[in-house]
Amino acid sequence: MATFQCNDIDGFCLDMEEFARLPDDTVREMLAAGAEVVRDAHVQAISKMGQHTGHLIGSPRVKMVNGTRGRYALIYPDGTHHTYHARKGGTGTARNAEVGFVQEFGGHGNTKHLQWMRDANEKSADATTEAEARVYDKWLKSINL
Repeated sequence: MATFQCNDIDGFCLDMEEFARLPDDTVREMLAAGAEVVRDAHVQAISKMGQHTGHLIGSPRVKMVNGTRGRYALIYPDGTHHTYHARKGGTGTARNAEVGFVQEFGGHGNTKHLQWMRDANEKSADATTEAEARVYDKWLKSINL
């Protein structure tokens, strides 16, 4: 359950109804600020894995979604990875999302799972919250709260 704490502010109560009235542009800005922090954490995590070609390291993208279940941000490896060797020789292509998945969870044979994305998400949680809170604080100040 989420909590909201205030120190030294008598009579101030931010209820869920007030929170629900956040302007759409503020919500988008909050999501975008947090998503960029997570995207940067993904890039750092990939760089620590020592990718050989660099295709995966430049691939994390942010996609803002306004779906039937609400607004959210997707952060994922995008694009094509051109360097894996097909089973019968030669080179082939795979989507960076597939390569990232195998690096995250492991794959056929001896490919070990590195859980780079989970680690990046967990390590960036506080910084993500801080980035979103800065946007929220800016909105509060704009309405003199």
